[in-house]
Amino acid sequence: MNNWLIYLIEVSVCQTLFGLLYWTVFRHLSFFQANRIYLLTVTIISFIIPLISIPFWNAPASDASISVFHRLGHIELPIVPDKNMSIHATTFNVNWLMTILSLVYLIGFSYRFWKLFSGIIAVIKLTRNHAFSEEDGIKIIFIDRGPSFFSFLNYIFINRSHLAISEKEFTQVIEHEKAHVTQRHTLDNLLMELSILICWFNPVLRLMKKELNNVHEYYADAKANAFKGNTESYSKLILKLASNKGSSFLTHQFSMNTIKKRIIMLNKTKYKKRIALRYILVGPCLMLLMVAFSFVPKSSSTQKNIEAKGIPYVIGNIFWEGNSHYSDDYLSGYLGLKTGDPFNEEVINEKLSYQPEGRDLGSLFMDQGYLYFTIEMNKEIIGNKVDITFNIFEGKVSEIDKILITGNKKVSTEKILKMVDIAKGDLFSRSKLMSSQKKIIESGLFDSDKLTPNIIPHPNDGTVDIEFNVVEL
Repeated sequence: MNNWLIYLIEVSVCQTLFGLLYWTVFRHLSFFQANRIYLLTVTIISFIIPLISIPFWNAPASDASISVFHRLGHIELPIVPDKNMSIHATTFNVNWLMTILSLVYLIGFSYRFWKLFSGIIAVIKLTRNHAFSEEDGIKIIFIDRGPSFFSFLNYIFINRSHLAISEKEFTQVIEHEKAHVTQRHTLDNLLMELSILICWFNPVLRLMKKELNNVHEYYADAKANAFKGNTESYSKLILKLASNKGSSFLTHQFSMNTIKKRIIMLNKTKYKKRIALRYILVGPCLMLLMVAFSFVPKSSSTQKNIEAKGIPYVIGNIFWEGNSHYSDDYLSGYLGLKTGDPFNEEVINEKLSYQPEGRDLGSLFMDQGYLYFTIEMNKEIIGNKVDITFNIFEGKVSEIDKILITGNKKVSTEKILKMVDIAKGDLFSRSKLMSSQKKIIESGLFDSDKLTPNIIPHPNDGTVDIEFNVVEL
């Protein structure tokens, strides 16, 4: 699965957990500003947590049975693509699935982008096509159609022809919209819309935006009611304006489909400050997500730190563990690694697992029968030096049991076996397997693109079967 898709899934998981915490613990609290800060902060943090790598533990050595399949994937000839080497197992190709998922994501992204862009353009047109008056840095625009009242950035839009309210009620509505403007609630909406644009497939994020808009309304109601405060009359005003509809999802309109909630919150007794201690629960939730997505083995975070800092790191000390067949100095020399050389993890990994000429460490051990060989590299940064520890699992030596030829009809099995450099009782050898494959291809009797040597290990008795599946020309 592509990294970007994994990242978006992890972001969505963070958003969902933070959203559940809000709905179960904070949603009904009257700490409007605290709830607003919470919703905005966790939206941003959800995008950051999966990007953080915190080295927290030493990675354990790789399991041998898993390493077998990883190692065997690199047994190949320089002239034969790696895809032609396979273990006797079924492999599911997910490229088509990733293509479909990418296409679906781009369609959803494009739709949300068009919706966001068109909404902004619609409001900008209103500001350019209508005159405005300015009061305390807030621009008031009278419009001919649309909702009765709504705000966007430092603009308040009024369609007074739709209203049948008193001058006092009109003043309260203006104070309500001013609260949205002074608190910059439009920027909150833009942030949430950008988040929804990226994670449009996550319904939790849209619900979080709805809750944020509710918090905006609760706060603005409280400010407007405090201006010329009569809670009962202001509640009636909210009901009177309940039919106000039609503004953009980016704007704040005076009345929304949360009338009941707004009236309840307006008349609700304020919670005591000690109730705010509930927000401490954010800590355990954050820690849980950090453990899930940010805490990594110490070795896996080193290269990220090196790349991020852009410092020219060099190789420090080189340690070998688990090797018995070759000495430490021999292995370091074989890889061409020495203290003071520039550190390049990609180059080192190639020397460990695959080099076309067979000079990688995997070939060195596999030519001696170590079919189950695997190696793990751990790194530690000290100043501008990177200390490297190679943990080796050699495993047991494997002997060849059967050489199987399949797919041949015209060419005899005996003729093909004469091209094979390995025989029953030999130690497994990667280089001999490669040379056998090369000879069969160079015979000109078979389709080189479809020659598929299958390695069938039998770890219990220390043997391995080699099957050459040929397609005759």
